[in-house]
Amino acid sequence: MQTLPNLDFTAIFSAWGLISPELLERFHPDSPRIILKVRSENHCYILKGIPAISDGRVISEQTIQGNVCAHQFLGNQKGIAPRIFSLKDGADSYYLKRDGYWFYLLEFLEGRPMQSTPADEFLLAQTARTLHTIQGYSLPSSLNENKQRFYAWFSNHPFKAAFNLLLDDLPDFSSYDRCLIHTDLGPHNALIRPDGRAALIDLDDCGIGSRYLDLGWPFIMQFVEHTEDMRLSYRFDLAEAFLKGYYPSASLSKKEYDLLWQGAIYMHISYMQSYGPDAVQPLWNILQFGLAQKPLLWKLLQTQ
Repeated sequence: MQTLPNLDFTAIFSAWGLISPELLERFHPDSPRIILKVRSENHCYILKGIPAISDGRVISEQTIQGNVCAHQFLGNQKGIAPRIFSLKDGADSYYLKRDGYWFYLLEFLEGRPMQSTPADEFLLAQTARTLHTIQGYSLPSSLNENKQRFYAWFSNHPFKAAFNLLLDDLPDFSSYDRCLIHTDLGPHNALIRPDGRAALIDLDDCGIGSRYLDLGWPFIMQFVEHTEDMRLSYRFDLAEAFLKGYYPSASLSKKEYDLLWQGAIYMHISYMQSYGPDAVQPLWNILQFGLAQKPLLWKLLQTQ
């Protein structure tokens, strides 16, 4: 077990009534979040702790309530995400704040993580289509859909003019196809259960938002692969499988395809400051390479 923050985990676990909890594993130990696999009375759980302040950003109680509601809806009610458990002292209370963290307790789902294979991408896309058609959820996603914040970025970079032109062409995503979205839809956030059903995990920004941002995420962020020396390649096989899984019977129109790629541009840009200043130029190069594959992928789809 990796070193954990000096917290009273006995008291935290007791809030849910776990008996003799055993810490089995810490996931993503380099993250400021605490994600622990715990066993109690032959059942396994995930304890998730989110810092109330992370990188100078305050994580509000409203944000945590949104996370909880997403798990209640997709996990407890719909069965396509981990269930969330209420505190032992209140059936309507599912989280607590302690020592600078928000905590909630989730079901540990058995299964294998999805992989970057055509078969898994096809299943992931089918799961995304199911997610996007679910009715009865109203809370908005915490994903920021406003492109205006990007115009202040990268003023000292040589690609600034081209960057602004890309922003100018992006639509107002809030006017397109509002539905329940995940916001980080990749194999790293999905698994296949022993019975073959797919499940989604990490619902932290889940809520009502633009379908094209959800669908666009992998087309540059995931399907462009690169080596350490920045040799770039494109996984046409994965992109094609994903589209076939989401759009049955060749129902993808050129307009829909263009909007999907606009979503891909937006989502990639939103991450361009996340990895530090040294990563900005490589990420711009990845963006340009990814966009060059758009007409090639469309041509490939027309030959199927």
